[in-house]
Amino acid sequence: MSASRKSRESRARTQEALWGDAPGRPSRGPKRGLSVEKIASTAIAIADAEGLDGISMQQVAGRLGYTAMSLYRYVPGKDQLVGIVYDRAIGPPPGSAAPDGPAEESAESSAEAPGWRAGVYHWVRSILKVYDRHPWLLDVTISTPPLGPNQLGWLEALLQELSDIGLADDEMLHLAMFVAGAVRDLARTSLELEQAPDRTGVSVEERGGNYARAMRELMDGSRFPALSRLVASGVFEPGGTAYNGISPGLDFGLRRLLDGVESHVRPVGGAVDA
Repeated sequence: MSASRKSRESRARTQEALWGDAPGRPSRGPKRGLSVEKIASTAIAIADAEGLDGISMQQVAGRLGYTAMSLYRYVPGKDQLVGIVYDRAIGPPPGSAAPDGPAEESAESSAEAPGWRAGVYHWVRSILKVYDRHPWLLDVTISTPPLGPNQLGWLEALLQELSDIGLADDEMLHLAMFVAGAVRDLARTSLELEQAPDRTGVSVEERGGNYARAMRELMDGSRFPALSRLVASGVFEPGGTAYNGISPGLDFGLRRLLDGVESHVRPVGGAVDA
């Protein structure tokens, strides 16, 4: 069998597993009691406990009481398993934001009137909750556009919030991908900082203090004038916000981004509908 044909068959079997059309077309008949759903839920439990590196065909099969070869009848391989598990773990997209917004909103986002901007904030908060429940999702390499039903559902939910506000179709997609990518990258940075104490033995608070002290020592006003001004103002000093907290930066950046979008689509002398 050629490599291209094998790749096509692997993609087809993965799509079947993602969308539930068939149990991976087992070549010798399905094992009683085994299914894509059981395989995926077991792999998710392993990843929640041990991280993404804990997932292997052998490990999942052992947890289920089967051989690794049994899993290959349902899932082509580990890469495909991770793709299936990713889609299952992110779950279905969020519903519409409540008119008054959820109680845990930040002061900035709660000030948003109901409408498309509040909808975008709701989407962002919802995906952050998913990353908080399953932080290993941030370690999954994104090598293809979203293909699973849940991944497409999340993209659809965000696009729905951006529909009918005056953006061209390509602008809607560009904005949705930018928001999703920015949130994911900031969440990954926060997670890496949160995990740093386990790797280094240095607490988050101490790490923040060390960084602020290093910045004070390294600053050269003639070489880094903007940075030097910020260091002198104390913005790098540990404060009330967790050192790994992304909420202030994310909230400010998202608000300014949406301000720009609103200005871009606002008719001269008018305002875009919320």
